[in-house]
Amino acid sequence: MDKQLLEQHLKLAKQHVAQGRRHIIRQKHIIFELAQGQHDTSQARQLLSTFEELQLMHVAEQNRLQKELEWMRP
Repeated sequence: MDKQLLEQHLKLAKQHVAQGRRHIIRQKHIIFELAQGQHDTSQARQLLSTFEELQLMHVAEQNRLQKELEWMRP
């Protein structure tokens, strides 16, 4: 992969990480609100777990791309 394409992929990966962070924060807020109303939070917690797993993948991809770009620099 050439440097320009790697930079584009890294930019997209950073956007995914930022979006994932927002989803996790929002989902934690939803869980808090459900719990405050004494509602079942099991599905919301499962979704949060999925978001957190995806976030780990996004961060790993971002890190991989960053390292690959660093290897290309003289």
